[in-house]
Amino acid sequence: MVDGTVSALGGIDILVNNAQQVPLGRLADIEDEAFMAGFESGPLATLRLMRRVAPIMRERGGGAIFNLVTSAAVRWDMAGFGAYGAVKQAMRVLTRAAAAEWGGDGIRVLAIAPHALSDSMKSWIAANPEEARAFFRTIPLGRIGDPEADIGRAVAMLASDAAGYLTGATIPLDGGQANFD
Repeated sequence: MVDGTVSALGGIDILVNNAQQVPLGRLADIEDEAFMAGFESGPLATLRLMRRVAPIMRERGGGAIFNLVTSAAVRWDMAGFGAYGAVKQAMRVLTRAAAAEWGGDGIRVLAIAPHALSDSMKSWIAANPEEARAFFRTIPLGRIGDPEADIGRAVAMLASDAAGYLTGATIPLDGGQANFD
């Protein structure tokens, strides 16, 4: 994938780590295989792609890496989100470490914690209407973000020179819900 991108486009300036298997459920019910699949497709895949792309970015004078994490990791009620939160928190740690290690090479690394009205979010809302209504009440802006208009545009701005001094942070794109303090 990386070689094909470099061949087709001449390099890589931006990496977005987003695809992942998500281990959801109560801790007593999560199968070891699902938990490990979350770590393999999340932090391990993220680390592998960052390591693979960093030399290409370094050679080009820098770049921006975005690791998609979650505000579920800082929910007041973690019931049902422990395994998922653990996987995503590991990605936040990798983000901070990569930002510290590669900042001198002009590579900025940020964690993005979005609430996006994705297909999986739509399915969750349909399957859990009462919990979804309660969830919406905790979002100060009162809605889930549009994947393109809210999340995509923000990430595009964060990839630009306008955010050139920002690295190592978790950016909540969640309508004001999360508190990562």
